Order: sequence, then structure tokens, then C-alpha cells
Amino acid sequence: AIKYSILKQAAGSDIIYDFEKSISFEGDSGPYLQYSCVRARSLIAKAKAANIAEFSSVVPPEATLLEKIIYRYPEVVERAGQTYEPHHIVTYLIELSAAFNNFYANATIVDAKEPAAPYRVALTEAFATVMKNGLNVLGIRVPEKM
Repeated sequence: AIKYSILKQAAGSDIIYDFEKSISFEGDSGPYLQYSCVRARSLIAKAKAANIAEFSSVVPPEATLLEKIIYRYPEVVERAGQTYEPHHIVTYLIELSAAFNNFYANATIVDAKEPAAPYRVALTEAFATVMKNGLNVLGIRVPEKM
């Protein structure tokens, strides 16, 4: 929580630490990002237990917001590295997590009868991978369970 609170600030700006916000599981906090990743991993485990296929022939005709944000990960990390400003990664991860949580709220991800379930599970796996990698770059580990 403390690492996140420091890293989210732009270089040269004042760091204002709010203990209650820093440990919140909602919004702009490290635990919120960790929780989102743990939730995605839980969904992936449920999908494997339900024997949902790994590949899908059902793909939406247009990219979702989540896909568009996942796609930007390499450029965000490169920019943060070139400018020595990790807050770019923090801002990106918050945006990514919000997109995933919106996706999760509006689509049934684990449903063996749903033809789009394998696609949704694959997208959830992509989210979890990017989120874990992004947090790892920031030096924040993702617990197995929360």
C-alpha cells in the first residue's frame, strides 16, 4: 500500500499519504489492484474446473475496451522506463483494473454453456498476466488469495 502510494505520484510532486485510502479495496489503491488480479485468477481456476475450452471460435467483431487497454501495456512500460516515471504504470494499471471489473460486471465469464466463455476466460487470463507483470515491475507482489 505504501509503495503504491509513493509510486502513483509524478516525479517532483508532493506525496500525500492517506492511510485509509491506501488500504482500501476500492478505487485508486494497491490492494484494489491486487484484489482485481486475485479475482481474475479465481475465475480462471473456476473455468479450468468447469472444463471450459482454452480456445474459442467465438470472438466479438470489435475489440473490447479491456482488449484495447491490454494492448497498450508494452508502450506504457517503455514510456515509464524512458522517463523514469513509474506513475505511468500505476495510472495504466488502475485504468486496466477498472476495465476488467467493468467487463466482469457485465459479462458471465465462467459458464460452460456460453459459446463465448472460452474467449472471455482467455481475456481474463490476459488481464491477470498483464496485471501481475505490471505490479511486479513496480515491486508489488500479488498474493494467491485475499
